[in-house]
Amino acid sequence: MTSYNAAGFFRELERVVKSDLPVSEAFQRIIQFCTPARPHPDWAVLGALDVEGDIRHLQEWLEAILRTSPPPASVTGFWFGLFNPMVKDRVTADLHLIGAAYDGTALDWLFRERWGSDTPDAASSVLDSIYQMAYGKEDGLGNDAEYALALAYATLAVRHVAQRMGPRLLGEAAQRVLLVGFDSGDFLCIGAVRKEGLVFSRGREVMA
Repeated sequence: MTSYNAAGFFRELERVVKSDLPVSEAFQRIIQFCTPARPHPDWAVLGALDVEGDIRHLQEWLEAILRTSPPPASVTGFWFGLFNPMVKDRVTADLHLIGAAYDGTALDWLFRERWGSDTPDAASSVLDSIYQMAYGKEDGLGNDAEYALALAYATLAVRHVAQRMGPRLLGEAAQRVLLVGFDSGDFLCIGAVRKEGLVFSRGREVMA
């Protein structure tokens, strides 16, 4: 459960992700949405995280995966999954990447022939900071921060990197649908990378 309205949050998240707002500004919009429901000084600290530096790192991470373990043309969907690994004896939040032949009509598309099970995790400093700030003290923001800001940052970062890389994400594939979300929960379909670049999905539209 969160202190803010989850449905309203998701509408705001989709709006800012599928806009032309820079990542840092869009991230601040999400923080501004969440703050009134649970005022807390940590929102301001979280808003000051170095998102630009971490996004450069995430682009390098994705480029390295595509260079060393290029997915076959049949992989038309990418799942950027949020999860909580144990790293150096502490729990954190991070992002991993797997892919499969995307099928918008079948919920189990990702569980068919899967690519990327051995790809490295992103080691995102921003996602780690969000998790540590959320749970590192007794009166922290907890799930109010982790749910909103991990999901918001991950989707915004993937959107930005996809726009930067464009068709380089395709390899031999005709398109690659981009989905970002918690491995065990909510997710957002950003859209699809095609030859002309990133094309946003519309609302709950299922990408063909």
